[in-house]
Amino acid sequence: MVSVRRGTEEDVASRIKKANGVFAQLYPVWRNLNISKEVKIRIFSTNVKSLLLYACETWKTTNQITRRLQIFVNKCLRRIMNTKWTNKFMNEELWKITHQKSIENQIKRKWNWIGHTLRKETGAIGKTALDWNPQGYRR
Repeated sequence: MVSVRRGTEEDVASRIKKANGVFAQLYPVWRNLNISKEVKIRIFSTNVKSLLLYACETWKTTNQITRRLQIFVNKCLRRIMNTKWTNKFMNEELWKITHQKSIENQIKRKWNWIGHTLRKETGAIGKTALDWNPQGYRR
C-alpha cells in the first residue's frame, strides 16, 4: 500500500474516493422511500461526511481543496434529496433544506477545536489525550 502525505491533493482525492465508495454502498438507503430525508441526512453525516473530513485539521486547506470537497458533498446531498439536474437552486438553499453548513466552516471549526485543545494547560485531559501513546501488546 502506498503512503499518501497528509494534506496533499492526493490525500484529498483518496478521501473523496473512500467517501464515494461508502456513499455508493448506501444507495439502497438513499433510494428507500420509507426512510425519511432527515434520517438519510443523518446517515450521510455520520457515515460519509465523517470519513470524508477525517483528519482534515491536518490539511493545508486551499480554495481548490475546499471546492473539491464541497462539490462532492453537494452532489451527494442532491442525490439524497432526489433532485433532478433541471431543478436549479442555489447551494445555500440546499444547505438550508438539509440543515448543513459549508465544508469550509466545518474545517474551520475543527481547526478551532484543535487550537483550543493545544492551548490548554499541561495536564488537561484533552491535551493529554492528544499526546497519549498506548504501550503494550494486544491479545
